[in-house]
Amino acid sequence: MPRFTVLETSALFSSRVKYDYLFEMEMWLKGLERFFQIDCLPLSAFERSHASLKNYVEEVAAVRAGLAHMAMLATQLLGEGKEDLASFLLYLDSQVTRPGSGEMPARRRGGNAETEFALVVEKLDDFAKILDELSRAPFVPLQTYLSLGRIVVGTLRQDANLGVLFRENLRPVLDKESKQSLGRVLGSLPEPAHRGALAALFVALFKSLRYAERARTAAESPATRKRALLIFSLLKGESDSIASFISKRLVPRFPEGSVQAEGLRRIVTALEAEVRKVMDVELVDVVLMKDQALVLTRLEDAAALLRDLHQQSVISLAETFSSGLDERTLFPEYRTRLDQSLVLRDEMAKLVKATHDFVKTPDKKTLRALVVELESFRRGGMRHLMFKDWSLFERFLAGFSRERPPRSFLPAAHQFEGFLKTLVKEIGKRSVLANHPFKGFRLEGGTGGTPAGAGPGASRYN
Repeated sequence: MPRFTVLETSALFSSRVKYDYLFEMEMWLKGLERFFQIDCLPLSAFERSHASLKNYVEEVAAVRAGLAHMAMLATQLLGEGKEDLASFLLYLDSQVTRPGSGEMPARRRGGNAETEFALVVEKLDDFAKILDELSRAPFVPLQTYLSLGRIVVGTLRQDANLGVLFRENLRPVLDKESKQSLGRVLGSLPEPAHRGALAALFVALFKSLRYAERARTAAESPATRKRALLIFSLLKGESDSIASFISKRLVPRFPEGSVQAEGLRRIVTALEAEVRKVMDVELVDVVLMKDQALVLTRLEDAAALLRDLHQQSVISLAETFSSGLDERTLFPEYRTRLDQSLVLRDEMAKLVKATHDFVKTPDKKTLRALVVELESFRRGGMRHLMFKDWSLFERFLAGFSRERPPRSFLPAAHQFEGFLKTLVKEIGKRSVLANHPFKGFRLEGGTGGTPAGAGPGASRYN
């Protein structure tokens, strides 16, 4: 795990030099570095095993968009004023070399702060122009892509003003309630050594959570939407680092089979599974897609999955070491498993109704309503289902979206309605819904009209 500095300390800068600029610049620089690593690219299993045969033209285009955005951020810093910028650059120098490190401080070029950062902007713009030309090439092989990464990342790392952001880590900003809650968790630990390690882990998880939130923001502009993939590559690398830290540094500190060791292993398992779901499934081929709406959907879903993952990881870590934690003090918007199950059940009930309406009246209007409801469910409640059920929803959505006479979809609609009703029954068996019977509709056919929130037996979704 990397150590963390205090670059966010507001007293070091005027109100005009924003922490957000620093955080974003660090995020994009490190995302750029990860995006040139094959292990951190969103690829299918086949593409990963045949990486040397792949064309990396579209990846180059995503990098170009990321560099152009970094140039814009640097320009914003440049426009903040010479005095603020000079203080900012002097502080970066102090972070490169600390007293007693034995290293010589980074030597700056002659000239004022404005000139220095103008050179940074120029450097980023130069790379963006070169990559713009390269992104129009018919084919960019793996070795060319990796060589390009070494040149771009190596040059930016050597820059006196940008290099520190590769080497250091800004702490994420936490609100007062989150700090107090985490302080209580850490204060309850008997071993001081455990406090330090867990504090570093909490910081890393919160920072990755902020990255996931920024990935969603980065996807808002259609013209540069795919640059968000750099942030997902960064999240992949950071998740690997966190999982390794837990497995190698934290788990061995606790007895085998203890609550703490098992809780930490569950966090690692969840991190690995969810990140693999995002990188090996959700984001595969996004870089090649031309439909901007579909690209946005994929990026939004991936960002939501990783946001939920890191929120749950923080909560699970806190609950492993301290009972009675109210997760809403950490994340006011966080939905507990009960809340998620209730929302999922309600959304699926709407989907059942839309399917049933189409079966009763198979025309263009009801078919369109069904497709809209399916698309809404895919963006929302579907992520609370088991991953193995996702592909069925994807196939039904693709099928119902085809240009065919509405009545030709009736066999598939009957099949889909049966699948949904069975799934709603299974969700109703979740233990958290035991005291929350569902009265939105009654299942028909062989279920005997049993409410979806009731029913005996253990659910495969518990």
